[in-house]
Amino acid sequence: MKVLVVSEDLLFARLAARKLNNWGFDAETESNGSTAFKRLKKEPFRIVITDWDIAGMSGFELTLNIRKLKRSRYSYIIVSTKQNSKDVLVAALEAGADDFLGRPLNPLEFRLKMANVKRLLDLEDELRDGAGTDSMTGLVNLASFRQFFRVVLAETRRMNEKGSLMYVTVDDYKETLEEHGFGPAETLMVEVSRALNQVIRNSDLVARMSDDEFCMLLQNTYWDRCRPVADKARERIDNMALFLEDFELRPKVTIGTVNYPVEDLSSDETLKISDRIPYAP
Repeated sequence: MKVLVVSEDLLFARLAARKLNNWGFDAETESNGSTAFKRLKKEPFRIVITDWDIAGMSGFELTLNIRKLKRSRYSYIIVSTKQNSKDVLVAALEAGADDFLGRPLNPLEFRLKMANVKRLLDLEDELRDGAGTDSMTGLVNLASFRQFFRVVLAETRRMNEKGSLMYVTVDDYKETLEEHGFGPAETLMVEVSRALNQVIRNSDLVARMSDDEFCMLLQNTYWDRCRPVADKARERIDNMALFLEDFELRPKVTIGTVNYPVEDLSSDETLKISDRIPYAP
């Protein structure tokens, strides 16, 4: 779990990061609020420990800006300050801080706080990755899709029919994330998901399988019969242009298909097949 420690007090930052790394976290440090926020927009830090008084962007401003980010997973913010005034505590809470860490650093208190934070974030991950929908696109998530496909595969075998799993990988998701941040990268996925939903039948289903990949479950068909679906999806995506702030995004995708059932493979084994039938326009 990634942690960013933001402090002009280099001794405190190094001490905190060293202890966090010893406890199994992946901790890094920044001494400037603006620089820290630029990293937070692009990197998946789950926990932020920030000073209240820092250059570039105050702890108050940093907390406010983090809360404005559109993220699929929660960012836990701990304000570390030598000031114990009620005004600071109230302002931090109003900005969106979750907890406070006193100075000088008490190692036992620090370890217990971090254990509690990890427990809370692990619980959020369990709930999010359980059966349900992807919060950004509204599509079913991987856990839900696995359950649904198990039933579909059994029914397909019982009826001696065929089906196809058409995977659409957004090749420039990671590049967009690194260059522009989480918001634009997820906007890219939302728009691609809409395009995919427009080319399927009512009996079909689109799921988000991972950060950068979708799967279209196409029943009662097989490759090459479902090639027109790939043609339509590719055409819509190739003509897509997203204008965000001062830059433009044009998604690039790779499409591959797996026909099912595959011999005696289970539903989970079928979903793990990486040797897919490639699509070329």
